[in-house]
Amino acid sequence: MKRSVSNVFLAATLLLATTAWGQGGYGRGGSMGQVRYGPPAPKLPGVELTGPLDSALARVTLSLTPDQAKRYAQVYDSFMVATRPQRDSAQNALAKMNEQLDGGDRAAATLYVEQLQDLGKFLRDRQDRFEGDLRRFLSGDQVKAYKKWREGEDQAAERKRRQDEVRWQEAGFRGQLNAGGATTPEIKTALPSPAGVAAPALGSQAVRVGRNLYIAGQLGVDSSGAVAGSDLRTQAERAFANLTAVLQGANASRRDVMALTIYVVNYHPADIETIRNAGAAFFGTNAPVVTVLGVQSLSRDGALIAIDATAMPAR
Repeated sequence: MKRSVSNVFLAATLLLATTAWGQGGYGRGGSMGQVRYGPPAPKLPGVELTGPLDSALARVTLSLTPDQAKRYAQVYDSFMVATRPQRDSAQNALAKMNEQLDGGDRAAATLYVEQLQDLGKFLRDRQDRFEGDLRRFLSGDQVKAYKKWREGEDQAAERKRRQDEVRWQEAGFRGQLNAGGATTPEIKTALPSPAGVAAPALGSQAVRVGRNLYIAGQLGVDSSGAVAGSDLRTQAERAFANLTAVLQGANASRRDVMALTIYVVNYHPADIETIRNAGAAFFGTNAPVVTVLGVQSLSRDGALIAIDATAMPAR
């Protein structure tokens, strides 16, 4: 008898909770499986917030000659300097939007969305002009490779927008939990591999837990998983390029990296210089904590280096 009463009480409680959730905030109750309890995620800027294909990644992805790589680096650096104020403002607005969204204040989050959209329109126009100018010194195949990268980034941005639907829909409910003094647990989210980066043999390419981003060891392999060269320098350049691509796919950048762990097969101290040159962009000012470990072998035959990272992006 006690068990029956308990079951009835539990069923009634769940029914009340489901009804309140479905009718709260902006949503309205509907048929089973179609309950909406929050607004859809707004359309936010994508790749333009981080900028064009990074110089180091472009050298590998587009198979640039030394002269082309030098020219690309010059125009890329000029572009990034010219648009830095707008990108910094956009990242600041994005961080504030997420702060309000995590707190359940959807109206305040929407105000920052409007700022992001205005900044994104400006940045997209500038990036479109930058990419149009690439035809002056890139071959037709290289332009196609760049477009393929851009399409992959746009697809990743759309996947993230669909993932954010849940965050926007849950914002009201999360705000109710916080208002009642409850603690919202951090949710682990596995992220897909971005275009141009081979998926790992095991596990996820990256996992986000709260603000922390954990990235699997990146090998010096191309998009098909084939080892890029037989020497440490070539593989290290590709591994750092892959790491940069995974960071960008997770809306993060090199400056967000807190720690790197680098595994080197048959390591010798002289290898440090090779690694430093290959990943120079990671080891400048405000560098992350770096641990280098010598190992006997890695998960793929012929692989000489693997680089994993922990980062904390603004969001």
